[in-house]
Amino acid sequence: MIGTMFSKVLDLGNHIGKVWNITVSEGLKEVLWKEMNGALVLGHRYHGMKGKKSDMGRVCSCGMEMLLGHILLGCSVYKLQPLLDILTDTLTSISLKSSFRTLHPDEWGSTPWYPLLALKTLEESTLPIFKGRKELLRQLKASRHRREWIIGSYYWSLWKWRMKEIHDDKFRFIPFLCAGPLRTALLQPCLVRDQEEPDGDAVQTLAAKTRLTDSAYG
Repeated sequence: MIGTMFSKVLDLGNHIGKVWNITVSEGLKEVLWKEMNGALVLGHRYHGMKGKKSDMGRVCSCGMEMLLGHILLGCSVYKLQPLLDILTDTLTSISLKSSFRTLHPDEWGSTPWYPLLALKTLEESTLPIFKGRKELLRQLKASRHRREWIIGSYYWSLWKWRMKEIHDDKFRFIPFLCAGPLRTALLQPCLVRDQEEPDGDAVQTLAAKTRLTDSAYG
């Protein structure tokens, strides 16, 4: 899979394995891995649940197919701007103020999770040559793990709220009412640790799953 990000052509295939090394929750890693391998049970892959009449796992309330990108970007029914503003403010508070696009998730386009796998590549290969470039790269590197964690926490929160709405008839995801819980989630300590890719058997086992684990539903 090849895509363009910030005017740079990137081959997603070269970054798939990096999902296990980015600083995000294990649940989000599993969701992204399944999305990249066509095993995420959403949209046309969603076949409902016994005793549930809701079709929200297949089609969003706005009428669009329920896909991961749709969940993370929002729509006319789920207007995420209040939550996106919190994400932007949080990133600004822990990082340098810059117009560089990896610091502004609202500019990440139709596949908003992709830069999470390639922050280092994007920042080192698309930053133009100018006086002070070396210092800017140093600052970007110093905050990269923390930024991954904040952005990942934002995506993981959106995922859990939408999945809860699909599987809990009494819950309704109203973005602006989730501002407080989101602020709390984004300020949680960053869990940075040395991570290695799982062995081949573990990867094959995970890729073979076709249903999300209970933890992925939150």
